[in-house]
Amino acid sequence: MKFSALQSPEFRTYFIGSVAAINAMWILRVVIIWLAWALTNSSSFVGLVASLSLLPTILVGPLFGVWIDRTNIRLAAYATNSGMIIITLVLLMLNLSGSMTPAILLAIAVTVGIVSAVHHPVRLSLAPRLVAPAKVASVVSLASLNFNVARIIGPFLGGILIELSGISAALCVTLVLYMPNMVLIAFLKPRTIDVNMKEPFARAFVAGLAYVRQRPSIQTALILSAIMGMFARGMMELLPIVADGIFALGAAGLGQLTAVIGAGSLAAAFIKAMEDGALPVLNPRALTAAFVGTACLTPFGLSPLWIVTLASAAGLGFCTTYIGVSLQTSIQSNLPDEMRGRVMSLWIVVAMSSTAIGALIWGALSDLIGFAQTAVAACLIGILALVWLTKYHPKRT
Repeated sequence: MKFSALQSPEFRTYFIGSVAAINAMWILRVVIIWLAWALTNSSSFVGLVASLSLLPTILVGPLFGVWIDRTNIRLAAYATNSGMIIITLVLLMLNLSGSMTPAILLAIAVTVGIVSAVHHPVRLSLAPRLVAPAKVASVVSLASLNFNVARIIGPFLGGILIELSGISAALCVTLVLYMPNMVLIAFLKPRTIDVNMKEPFARAFVAGLAYVRQRPSIQTALILSAIMGMFARGMMELLPIVADGIFALGAAGLGQLTAVIGAGSLAAAFIKAMEDGALPVLNPRALTAAFVGTACLTPFGLSPLWIVTLASAAGLGFCTTYIGVSLQTSIQSNLPDEMRGRVMSLWIVVAMSSTAIGALIWGALSDLIGFAQTAVAACLIGILALVWLTKYHPKRT
């Protein structure tokens, strides 16, 4: 297995803190999505909240990527962790006072989106700078395992806490889990990079775009990420509609559904950890996962059986994670440190914004024609997009 990054004391310290913080993030995510459904019982509103928590990345993500390449990465990590703690505290106070409204929740979703737009390039730049360049692939594999273990534990714990103890209890646990990172970041010593601080900000931003433009493999990876984000991940943002709107299983059902997606994702992460090195972007394994994952949308939306819906969700989790880790490994393995912030911020922009746009479209369409019909439409259009990429895109690799 490619776990050699754990030989680095710096990365081990980072990894311990990130285990707790990512679980906190997943619990917070479940709380926000559940509040969106509980306040309105509207598919469109759930899609809107999910979109607003992701869409700020479109506007500010690439700019923060430039900033990350030019700033103290540890201070940036402190800033983003502090931001999530403050958001959690505000949510807790609003819930305890009974002051939460749909409008306030929309504002919180936007704030989460802005903090996340900074945090993602921070974590994608910080971790690889804690190990030797030859171990970057191991960092990507371990980060994926961590993320997907939390994807099982966090939502399940969040759903159970909401069901048994209420939203305030879930938010208190979230706060506790964010705290270890605030201590452990102080012990990190990331590799320094040579940056021309006199270079104008705009020129540095353009340099990042030029780097991507000169590399067709990165462009193809971004397109494939956008397709999977728009269709598969966009539909996966509407889980409360399935858990409660269709099956009437409440927050516990939402936790189960999100947890099985995490289980599928974890299986994919383990498989990726056992593979050697970075593969070409459009390799047969990734393409198979893309088509199978998109096809899972049909039983996910049509089945009247909870067990079939859970199995379809697990398939979605497996396939989308396999592709995501494959693409990120391909990009990160050959990326110079001084470009990580800019290039990986573009990666995050594409992944997050396509998911946000998809959630907004599919949520609105579900209100108009029904969730089952929407899932079938997303499946068919997504498969056509994949056929175009693999057969007709001029720069496919």
